[in-house]
Amino acid sequence: MPDDGISWGGGASGVRLGLRAPRQPLESGGSVVLELVAENRSPTPAWLFGFEPRYPRSLRVSPPKPNRPWARASFGDVNVLHPPEAFTRLAPGTRVTTRLDLSFAFDGRAAGEVPIVFVYDPIRGAASLRVWQPPDEGSASSGEVKLVVVRPRSAEEAGISVAMEQHLEAGLLRGDPVVFDQLRALGEGGARFLARRVARVLSHGVDAAMGWRALEALELFGAPSIGAIEAVRPDQPHAIEALDFARDWLAFRAGMPTPSEHLPFVSALELLRQQPDRRGNFLLSWTPHDSAVHGSTRMEIFGNGDRIVVVRPAGASVPSTRRTILSPPHLQSLLDALQLSGVWLLRPLRREGLPDEPRPALELQLELGAHHTRRVAMWNGEWRQGPGFRLADLLDRLVAQVRVDSILPSTR
Repeated sequence: MPDDGISWGGGASGVRLGLRAPRQPLESGGSVVLELVAENRSPTPAWLFGFEPRYPRSLRVSPPKPNRPWARASFGDVNVLHPPEAFTRLAPGTRVTTRLDLSFAFDGRAAGEVPIVFVYDPIRGAASLRVWQPPDEGSASSGEVKLVVVRPRSAEEAGISVAMEQHLEAGLLRGDPVVFDQLRALGEGGARFLARRVARVLSHGVDAAMGWRALEALELFGAPSIGAIEAVRPDQPHAIEALDFARDWLAFRAGMPTPSEHLPFVSALELLRQQPDRRGNFLLSWTPHDSAVHGSTRMEIFGNGDRIVVVRPAGASVPSTRRTILSPPHLQSLLDALQLSGVWLLRPLRREGLPDEPRPALELQLELGAHHTRRVAMWNGEWRQGPGFRLADLLDRLVAQVRVDSILPSTR
């Protein structure tokens, strides 16, 4: 079989792994997609994890270290017992391939050359399936490939040097208004600089914060910011969902007409804001957390102002319920917050959360019918850092006002 640019590893238990790197240099912040190839050189079939497209998997990337001068890519599913449908049967003398989208790990990396190796750690299979394992509970690896990362064309064309890029990114994280003025002075180049960083909302921590701050800064450009999002889309196919959300959010903030698919919901929300007597079918449910470890909390608010909070502490089997009434101004403020947050646009962007990260859920019914309902379940970091942070903060405060531990027990 021709190798066709594949960098093979030494092989283990009759199976060898190889990586094929992109043929062209990659732009910093663009897509990093590698092809992983497995070849069975033994006389017996081998069952491999990670090559079945219908079964979900996760990826990990560890940066180079002093004792390992290359980045380590691997499957992040080693602590789970996987069913038979998670594995692919690789017949003797055949190959199987899969695409590894590692864009999330290289999104903020500067230009340069990055060596990378894929490592197959032991993966456990359920039932009696004899899955392929590296020998002696070790790991099997591919050969090393080198990714060549260059600076974005848009940065070069706008005259953004490496030093200026670092200055702009640091200012974005600080919320420095001077940086916003500098970006606007760069015109289209400044808008594209921000648009490329929106993809980082798919990461975690500081990288995600950078993405959300970039989206906030893009609002300063008004309607032209949408053109910047469209301009970077071809270079960032890994972040299409994030860029689609950014486009929709920026159009909303620029005052553009509401898309037809959201018009019934937006019209009903505006009607409830202006006419209190039409709120008979209104129902909002907010669940900031619900797990066996941390317990659960759920708040329901009805159109007449009734507020019911149900709390089940961790380890408790019976929840506690408190009922109070929201004043008309408070209910009006809540409806205003729903409109200002563009709640009909909010949606999850990250596929995976951090370990033990809550996933707050919001359910909203304005009128009867599917067109007037929404359910949004996003990772906690998306709620707290993204455009819905003010709404989430308001809902948390409405819950905290009637926490069980803030109410004195009855003396009867």
